[in-house]
Amino acid sequence: MTGGDETQGLPEKENWTTQEDDGSFGKNRFDQQPGGGFLNTSALNSPSTSDKKKPERITNVVPCTIAQIHAIAESDDTLKVGSLSAKIITFIGFVKSADVQTTKITYIVNDNTGPSIEVQMWLGETDEQKKKVDEIPEQSYARVTGAVRSMKGKRHVIAFNVQPIQHLNEITMHIAEVIHTSMSIAVMDKQSTSPGFGLSSAMTSGVTESTMDTFDAGNSRKLTKPQQLVKQAIINCKDEQGINVMELYNSLKSLNRQSIQEALDFLSNEGHIYSTIDEDHYKSTDCV
Repeated sequence: MTGGDETQGLPEKENWTTQEDDGSFGKNRFDQQPGGGFLNTSALNSPSTSDKKKPERITNVVPCTIAQIHAIAESDDTLKVGSLSAKIITFIGFVKSADVQTTKITYIVNDNTGPSIEVQMWLGETDEQKKKVDEIPEQSYARVTGAVRSMKGKRHVIAFNVQPIQHLNEITMHIAEVIHTSMSIAVMDKQSTSPGFGLSSAMTSGVTESTMDTFDAGNSRKLTKPQQLVKQAIINCKDEQGINVMELYNSLKSLNRQSIQEALDFLSNEGHIYSTIDEDHYKSTDCV
C-alpha cells in the first residue's frame, strides 16, 4: 500500500475489530486513537446550494458495515437504517483478493463484522482508472463507495469508487461514522413522532431537508425533464456494459447533445448512474 510511514500503524486483519450481533463495530484498539475527518463523499455530492432552497428528497450516501449489507432483505437493494433508506453506501475493509480482468476488477473485502463481500469495479480506458489496478493491492485496506446488488441470492457491491486507506485515522473515523449515523437517525425517528416535528413522507425513501447536515449525506436536486429522460433511457438499457452516449444522442431526439451531456454529468455526480467499461458507457444504480 502506498503512503510510506503513514500506513505502518495499520493493524493486522484479525486485530482490527470485534464483532457484534447486529453487525456494528464493537470496542477495538482504535478507540483511543485521535480522530480525523469524516469520509470524503464529495465525488457524489452536488455543488453547494446553501443559498438556494434545499429539496425534500435527497440521495443518501450512508456509512455501514459489511454485515449490514448482508442483512439487507433479499428482495431489496436498499440499506435501511431506522427510517432512512440509502441506495449508495460506503464502507472500509481489508482486501483479501483482487481479480484483475480487462474491463473490471473484482475484490473480495472483509471488515470482520461478518462474511466477506464481492466488490466489482469497472475499469475505463483513462490513465486514472487504469491506476486502480496498482492502487489497491491484496492484503491492504480500502474504502469502497457504491451500490448494493444481488445476483442469484448472493450480495455484491458495484463500486463507483475504491480508494486506498492512507492512515489509521480513516478506519477510526469510519467506525465512528457508522455509530454516529445510526444514533442520529434513531434520534430523528423519535423526534418525528413528536407534535410539530413535520417530517414529510420523503422520510420513507430518504431524509428531509432538516436532516441534511446530520450525517453528511450527498444531496440531490429534483430531476429536470432532460435528466429524467436521460435517466429513464439508461434504466431501459439491459446491456451488461450499459448504454453508449451515442445511443442516447440518437434515441433522445428532443434533447440536444449539450443537454444530454449536462444531464449525464449531474446524474453521475449525484450517484444515479455510473460509468462502466469507459467514460461513454453508463448504467443506472437502480438496475440489478
